[in-house]
Amino acid sequence: MKRTGLSFGRSVVGHGGLTTAVQAQEQRTAKVAQCTGLQPADVAAQVKRDYLQNRITRWASDKKLLGTATPIAWISPEAITGKDAIWQVPLTVRGTKQDKTYNVTLNCNTGEISYSEPQ
Repeated sequence: MKRTGLSFGRSVVGHGGLTTAVQAQEQRTAKVAQCTGLQPADVAAQVKRDYLQNRITRWASDKKLLGTATPIAWISPEAITGKDAIWQVPLTVRGTKQDKTYNVTLNCNTGEISYSEPQ
């Protein structure tokens, strides 16, 4: 009986490490079209669209974490900060299992978008 419990414990720990490894392999930075001249509401729309159309479809670990491949995403334009076309965007996502937040950086000068790990 002790062996079974120990084996189960090792299995759980091993799978936790596997999830971390998969998340680390997923690319969290991507190229986007140049977006200079946007206002916060436009930035919110662009980030939300990018997440729902381009990111969640590729991030298997996030789909598993949220419990769905079609989460609900929202951004409050008032919470967006930025200067010189580099925006910090808090993106909140709701799945069937839980809600998660991503800290997104949209750099309109270089055409890059970066997502933090879900928190």
